[in-house]
Amino acid sequence: MAISKSKHLKKNQLIGQMVLIATVMILVAFFFYISAFNSEIVTLGLGLMISSLVLRIIVEFFSLAKLRRLSVIQEVSSYKNALISYYKSRQWIHYLLTPVLFILYFVGFALLLPSFKQSLSPGFYAYVLYSSIFIFLFFAVFIGIHVKREMKMLRELED
Repeated sequence: MAISKSKHLKKNQLIGQMVLIATVMILVAFFFYISAFNSEIVTLGLGLMISSLVLRIIVEFFSLAKLRRLSVIQEVSSYKNALISYYKSRQWIHYLLTPVLFILYFVGFALLLPSFKQSLSPGFYAYVLYSSIFIFLFFAVFIGIHVKREMKMLRELED
C-alpha cells in the first residue's frame, strides 16, 4: 500500500511540476511580448507571479528528490515510517508556503489589472477580470483537494 501511494504521489508531483514550468514559460514569454520592462508596475506584477511559481517549483523539486531518495527495497515498516516523515515535512509547504505563494501570485495579477484596463477593450477586460476570479477559485479548490488528499494519506499511513 505504501509503495503504491508513493508512486501515485511521485506521478502527481511530476505533473504538477510540468504545469508550473509551462506556466512560468508562458509568463516569461508574455513579459517579453508586451515589453513589460517598460513599466515598473507590470514588471513588479509579472515578477511576483513568476517568482512565486519559480519558488514553488524549487520547493517541489527538492521535495520530489527527497521522496525519490526513499528506498523501496528497505523493510516495509521502515519505508512506511520514512513516508510518514516525508508527508509530515510537506505540511509546512501546504499550510504556510502555498497560501503565501498563492497570495503573492494573486497580488502580482492584481497589479496587472490597471494596465489591462488601459490597454484592453472594455469587453475583453471584463472577460479577463471575471474569468480570472473563476480561475483563482478553481485553483484554490484544486489545491485544497490536493492538500486534503495528501493529509488523508498521512493519516492512513499513521493508522
